[in-house]
This record gives sequence, structure tokens and C-alpha cells, in this order.
Amino acid sequence: MTRPLIRETEWGRVQGRALLVRGEVALGWLGVPYAAPASGTGRFRAPQPHPGWTGVRDATQFAPDVLQPLDPSVTLRPSVEGSLVLNVWAPATPGPHPVLVWFHGGAYRAGSGRLYDGREYAAQRGVVVVTVNSRLGPLGYADFAGLFGDDRFAVNAGYLDQRAALAWVSRNAAAFGGDPARVTVAGESAGAVTVNLLLRDPAARGLFAGAAAQSGGVNQLSTRENSVELAAAYARALGVTATTRDRLWTLPAAAFVRSLHTLERVRARQLNSRPTLDGAVLPGSVAELLGRPAAPVPLLAGANRDEYALFVKLPDRVFPRTDRALLTRVLTGAAGDARARAILAGYPDDPGGLVALGTDLFFHAPNDALLRAHPAPAFRYRFDWGTRFFDLGAAHGLELLFLWPRPLGLSSDVIRGGDHARRARLARAMQDSWAHFVHHGHPGPDWAAWTPEQPQVTHLTLDGLTRSVGGEARRLALWQDLLPLMP
Repeated sequence: MTRPLIRETEWGRVQGRALLVRGEVALGWLGVPYAAPASGTGRFRAPQPHPGWTGVRDATQFAPDVLQPLDPSVTLRPSVEGSLVLNVWAPATPGPHPVLVWFHGGAYRAGSGRLYDGREYAAQRGVVVVTVNSRLGPLGYADFAGLFGDDRFAVNAGYLDQRAALAWVSRNAAAFGGDPARVTVAGESAGAVTVNLLLRDPAARGLFAGAAAQSGGVNQLSTRENSVELAAAYARALGVTATTRDRLWTLPAAAFVRSLHTLERVRARQLNSRPTLDGAVLPGSVAELLGRPAAPVPLLAGANRDEYALFVKLPDRVFPRTDRALLTRVLTGAAGDARARAILAGYPDDPGGLVALGTDLFFHAPNDALLRAHPAPAFRYRFDWGTRFFDLGAAHGLELLFLWPRPLGLSSDVIRGGDHARRARLARAMQDSWAHFVHHGHPGPDWAAWTPEQPQVTHLTLDGLTRSVGGEARRLALWQDLLPLMP
């Protein structure tokens, strides 16, 4: 490249690098701070402005992942505390280009923006891609403020990080050739939960013009009562009490990773890291959240055909191995005995019925609720390609292997298996659709809008993109107004 890849951000200048993509060029700036490091006295604070730097900061290599356990399902790289950074990939051509801001999944306990390489979207589809790292686990989501009545602890610090990153993009996108008026927020699993929170967050209004939510609704949230109980469990694991809580600022970072592992043993059938319905940063209940008007921006939402297979067939600390008894308890608590029995009658008491029940309960029904309440054009997909790897089918997270280039490294190729040519066509079709949505607020001519009256779904298969209405009406009626929180 003849142009020096130095860009001026609000905190200082950053040096990027050129990246080759199948004969084309993308530009990358990696590990760019969007806030001050959340460590030391800032360990539990809301994200703070970065003090800035002099000279030119090197942004040619990824920063370390934010503090989290080593987890083969997400990342095996060492992590450090408080690294509030993002990565930017941009087309080599002058902008302004639309911007895709991606929030990774991982149940708010693990994950990294590093896993989602945006160079292909930048070079081949004219999109500026931003991936975000934010606080996870107890440093991001333990409700020590509620437990101790101490406002030195921010509630939902990890979500506040994500919102701060989005605000940084709005202020700085133009420096990288991005158009701050054409920002799409997107994410998968926990990242999709974040997208749905941003849609109803007055503090995020005006920061984005489109939203894409993959395999995640607002049922992965914690009530204030549950969050205080969870914080008390963390305090016990960390060996602190109300009178010794100041030790939380001086404990080594590794102690918080150990505490998460402890909770995943003693609370093995529950999510142990998630945003809190606190009544301040977020509304106080799911009903209040859904009662807020959503931002009137185009929405692309969907899930995979066999989402719950991952949690039935593989032992996994992100969401533990499950059974019908657990799902029955969750459903009965939300719907009551009579309605729960009526719903359960529609799902055989066998492995396939368990996968279908968990998929509808925790993925499709939450999407129903969000789509019904959305005030702008909405488009729904179902990812139907299934892997033979562990007989998982179209399980949770499988669509990522087609939407992003090898997010799990070499293991992506093992999971995808054979039939390379058809898989490559499906990947191109999905990437084209998502890029079209970022550019135009619509995923393309092969898609139709979803409405409660015409609940059209675009199925993503090896045979191409097909639309259907069948099957939706029954589920919409069966699960109407039901949105149980995950345990």
C-alpha cells in the first residue's frame, strides 16, 4: 500500500497493516483501545475514557483476550485482565462504507473478537467490520453492588463495556472509512442477547441503524434476586465477606477464573455469568424490557434447527448437559402445570423430542417474542445444515462456520465435513445476505419480511435459500407470551 496505514482516533494515532484476501486487500487495525484498561482501581468500575498515548500505537497484532478460562470450545489462548479493545477491518477503497459491529458469544464467560476475522467482508463486500472484547465472568457480571450495597461496583460492567465500544465506533468509524450513520450491531448467542438489549436501551439509541441477532433472545438474563444469590456464591468462592470486600480489588486476576470454575461445579445446571435486570442499567424485569419500544431499525433474527443438540449431546460448561426434567421444571415455572403439560405433549419423550423442546423453549420462542414486538422490517432465518460430528445436526453455533472464515481454526474443517463445493456455496450465500443487510437494511431478493400474519422464514441449506411459512403458526400459538429465563 502506498498510503501509510496510520489513523487518528480520539485517544491517539494507531498503525495498522494491509492484509491479502484471495488477491484482494483489506486493512486491519487490531487491539485498538475503546476505553481505559479495566484493572487496578478500575477493576469493577464502569468503562472509563482512555488517557490516550503519544506517538503512534502499534495495532498490527491482536491484543490478549480479556480474562477468561481456557476453554477448547472458545479459546485456548492465555488472557489478561481489563483489556478493553476492539479490532477493525476496512476496505482498501475510500469510504464511507457501512459498518458491522460484532459481539461474540460464549455465555458471557468466554470468547474473543479475535475469532471473527473481518478481512473478507472488508475486501470482498465493502464492509468495515469491528469485533469487540469486553469484561466476562465475575469481573463483568457478578452483582457485588447488589450483594454489598456498594456503588463502587458497577452493575453489568461487561454490558457497559459493549455499549462504550459501540459509542466509540460512532465517534471514530469515519477515521477508518466507516459511515457512523450506517452501523449494524450483530452477534451470536450471548452476543445476540447484547444486540437485543441495545435495541431497547435508550442510551444506545441513534448509535446504530440495523441489528442482527443469531441464536439469542432476552431469556439469558438474571433477575436481581438470582444475581445477588450468584454474587454471594462468588464471594464465598473468593473468600470475601461484606467486611472484607475491599480485598476484591487486590485479589490476583486468576482468583476470579478459579471462582468461575468453582461455581460451575457447585451450580452445574445454571448459567453463572449473565447480565442482571437491575432496574438501572437495564430494566427491572423481562416484561419491562419488552415493554420498552425497540429501536425502529431493520432486524435480521434467527436460530438453528437443532440448537439444543449441543447441550444434550456434549458436556459443556457454557450451558451444562441437560435433560427433560430440567426443561419441564423451567417450563412449568413459567407456564403453570396445565399449560406446561399441554406443551410437553407436543414433544416426544426421546432424544429428538428433547432437542426440539429445548430449541423451541430457549431459542425459537424468544425470537418469536422479539419479532412480534419489532416496529420495523424484520427478517427471519433458520439454519438447517447439520454436521455428522457427534451427530449434532444443526446445533448451536454451527452457522458461524459458514458466516465467518474458520472461527474455530482447523477444527472448523473437521466439523463441517465433506461436500466442500455445496458448503462453499452456502457460505457465500449467507455472507452475501448478511453483507446486503448491512449495506441496505434488507438481506436480499431471496428473502421476505417476517410478520405475525405471514411468518416467513428463510431456510439456509446446502440446496440454497428457501422460504416457508409452514410450521411457524403452530409454534407461535403454542408458545404465545411465554419467555422463561434460562436457569
